[in-house]
Amino acid sequence: MPGVVCTIGSNLLKPFTEEPSNNIYVENNCSVQFKGAELGHGSFYVTETNLCWIRNDKMGFELDYHHVIAHAVSKDLNAYHKPCLYMLYEPNLTDENDDEDSDEDTSNIEIRVVPDTENTLNRLFESVTDGQLLHPDPNDDEDDEDDDNMGNMVGLGMSNQIRFDSDGQLLVNANDDQDEGEQNEDDGRYDDMEEE
Repeated sequence: MPGVVCTIGSNLLKPFTEEPSNNIYVENNCSVQFKGAELGHGSFYVTETNLCWIRNDKMGFELDYHHVIAHAVSKDLNAYHKPCLYMLYEPNLTDENDDEDSDEDTSNIEIRVVPDTENTLNRLFESVTDGQLLHPDPNDDEDDEDDDNMGNMVGLGMSNQIRFDSDGQLLVNANDDQDEGEQNEDDGRYDDMEEE
């Protein structure tokens, strides 16, 4: 079943002829708020390939995991009148080949999935997390390289006591030139200022 192109407009809702397969979790009897608009009641599917919401009239939408940049359980009644699964969705991921002068709205979109009962929110959240783990961000490889380069970082303000080895393991009391008594010696750096 092809997904909705990740641009948001009048073609958001499309007809579904069958329910999604490879479901991790299904939340029946929930409503969805999309960009501040209530879309109605239906079922939210957390599948191995994407997220899908199908309204009772068989109209719905699909979301690619890579475009969901944040999700959380929200119980803040000032933000929304019912507890819900809050998702922040990036409709147009930038690509080096994209036209920078495009007129399309590229702002992030708030989506709220609101189950009839609050008791299922944590399971819904965990299921979306599980689905995202099946689709790691391809940019995470670059982040891992940055983490590897931090192996030689020295703890701030404690350079003579705490260091990290090349594997990122914490080395305590790494300076062998000082004995334990000297390392714990108060050098006055943290004394309170005297009142005049």
